[in-house]
Amino acid sequence: MKQFLKISLLGCLIYLSLNSFGQASDTTAKMSSLMVYGKDFMFAVREPDGWTGDIDNAKKYYSNIVFYKSQEDVDSGGPIVQVYNFSKRDEKTQKDLNADVKDYKKKYKSLKAQELSVAHKDYKCYSKTVYVEKEIYQYLAYVNPGPKYKSGFSIVMNISRRPATEDELRAFREIISSLIMFKG
Repeated sequence: MKQFLKISLLGCLIYLSLNSFGQASDTTAKMSSLMVYGKDFMFAVREPDGWTGDIDNAKKYYSNIVFYKSQEDVDSGGPIVQVYNFSKRDEKTQKDLNADVKDYKKKYKSLKAQELSVAHKDYKCYSKTVYVEKEIYQYLAYVNPGPKYKSGFSIVMNISRRPATEDELRAFREIISSLIMFKG
């Protein structure tokens, strides 16, 4: 039954993204969400304009899906956004973020942290920016879809040697706000 539901949902999404000639139009494809699923989770996320959502190469980044402008950009230290579905121990997701920031501070003695504003209309968000000037910049967000689900989202944007531009932060926030948990 679960397999039938997944196949039906996937079929509907494919049908909705096809134009009258059976080809996906760019506009429709960008408006649709990408379905990401594994053994114990399923979620949807939207691909920002100008970015590529990549499930095939996500494992090498310890993620379920990654977003980037181009592989060449990533290879030269440009932004990559990693989305990972993690198992929650409890509903205290803020503590998970704080623990990660504490670990970064142990690893990088000159690490600085600052507040970062992100939002989701239905889920609680916790976020920070951590960086070592002219070395690494990491934008961290934890999204908790509530006690109904046993998992949450970790979303990280990594950039080398420079802070994110306004357009890159807009894409990061768009990814976060578009998340929809179906199973987890």
